[in-house]
Amino acid sequence: MTTWNRRRVKSGARVRRPGAAPGYLSRQLVRLIAVRNTRQFGGAKCCGQTGAPGFTLLEVLVAVAVVAIALVTFMGLHLHSLDATIRSQDLTTAVLLAQAKMATMGEFPDTGAAEGQFEGAELERFQWATAVTEHTLDALGSGKAVTVRRLEVTVRWIDGQQLRHYTLEAYGVR
Repeated sequence: MTTWNRRRVKSGARVRRPGAAPGYLSRQLVRLIAVRNTRQFGGAKCCGQTGAPGFTLLEVLVAVAVVAIALVTFMGLHLHSLDATIRSQDLTTAVLLAQAKMATMGEFPDTGAAEGQFEGAELERFQWATAVTEHTLDALGSGKAVTVRRLEVTVRWIDGQQLRHYTLEAYGVR
């Protein structure tokens, strides 16, 4: 039930204010619908707002800009993570190759230096270099000299534009 001008309006009944023009009811009805819509959709209309629910173009553009900035940041972090993963895989491979080369040299190898490349398609960018030096140390108590050999295995590889290396050292005493 709705009231206009403090009168009850029944469905289908026309109510006219005395002395009002014939279009009075339709104008009142348009005003009532506009007031009801304004209350329903949150406040008074101004500045050309229609009162319809939704987002403005500016709000959508700001939201898209924020999402784009966040996406670019996360893509950069992902790229950095992939780069770090590849570097760690290369370093792990270099450590394992150096340990394997050191194991093939024996406990007390001959002095000298050697270089070479590892075999295998996935290891073609890894190279090795070995150096064995001998030092004689005088013993303090027994008077007997001690021979110490320093074993050094270096594994080199190219990572993009940079040459990287890993060096493993060991000492043999006789």
